[in-house]
Amino acid sequence: MNKELSNMNNKELRQYLSEHRHDEEAFSQALEILLSRKKDLLKYPPPSQMDYQEIEAIFKASLNQE
Repeated sequence: MNKELSNMNNKELRQYLSEHRHDEEAFSQALEILLSRKKDLLKYPPPSQMDYQEIEAIFKASLNQE
C-alpha cells in the first residue's frame, strides 16, 4: 500500500481517484483506503418520514452499542 495515499485526507483521495481513474492499480489502492475509512453506518429515511417509535428505537439501539 502506498504510504503517500494513506497520509491523504478523504478530499485528497477523491481528487487522486479522479486524476488516476485510468490507472487500475493506483485507483484500486486509493479506493481501498477511502472505503476502509468509511464506517459501516445504517441508512435511515429522513426523520420526517418516521414515526416517534421508530426514531426512539434507533436512538436506544445506538446507545446500547456503546
